[in-house]
Amino acid sequence: MHPMISCLAVAAVILLHAGVAPGTFVYAGCSPSRYAPNTAFESNLNSLLASMASAASSGATYNSFTSGAGGKALAAAADGAVSSAAYGLYQCRGGLRPGECSSCVRDTVARLGAVCANARAASLQSDGCLVRYCARDLVGRAADTSVAYRRCSAGTSGDAGFLSARGAVLSELQQGVEATTAAVSSGGYKVSASGPVRGVAQCLGGIPASQCAACVSQAVAQLGGTCGAALAADVVLVQCSVRYWANSNSYRSSQGTWMQNANDHTVSLLLTTDCEEMEETNYTAFSIS
Repeated sequence: MHPMISCLAVAAVILLHAGVAPGTFVYAGCSPSRYAPNTAFESNLNSLLASMASAASSGATYNSFTSGAGGKALAAAADGAVSSAAYGLYQCRGGLRPGECSSCVRDTVARLGAVCANARAASLQSDGCLVRYCARDLVGRAADTSVAYRRCSAGTSGDAGFLSARGAVLSELQQGVEATTAAVSSGGYKVSASGPVRGVAQCLGGIPASQCAACVSQAVAQLGGTCGAALAADVVLVQCSVRYWANSNSYRSSQGTWMQNANDHTVSLLLTTDCEEMEETNYTAFSIS
């Protein structure tokens, strides 16, 4: 067991088959522990999710929220009791128009109730946005480069031109994140292109610039180490994500974050109990292309 504290991925992993609209729903994790109906936590969580859906319309691509973390809740947490406070955040992919971000967050929040009913912690990645909530504070966590989701395309290429272009794209993404320390408060978002290869990188909003740069560097290493010469690959770490694709494995920039033709991929999910202890488990996931 890894004694890390995070709420990115939780104990049940749910992936929908390709019959669902392409790119609508990527993955979700739901904690095994459940809250009882008509409790203070349920009330605080409902208030939190309503605030998320409302705040996304402001145009902010990242926002964090707290509901019910008053004096009594803090005292209970200090005594080791289960807190009734709820914490959450959302983040949209950089480059989305405000209306697209707002719609994505609103739809994802609405979907949480069906996907992770009564879970004390949940994380749902939709096409273009992430929504996460937990019974513990999500902001100000220590650096964490654990893998939450990883996918490599079935197609590969040993062509020197492709490999060189991919290397240039990933290098530029790393350098771009390192050079824009002021932007990471809302989630640094970078795009790059070289020849037939395109790529994007984004950090979770609110983390220090040094954590953002370190996370992207680790994500790039993951892509090269686990996906080899894949024509398209995608890795989501706890605090950042990096993906690249060749033109033949098109990236639906107007609708979402996942490449097409990635029919064989592995999801490496960190399992957690109420945002605390996690362990890594591998799943074979359905294609959503």
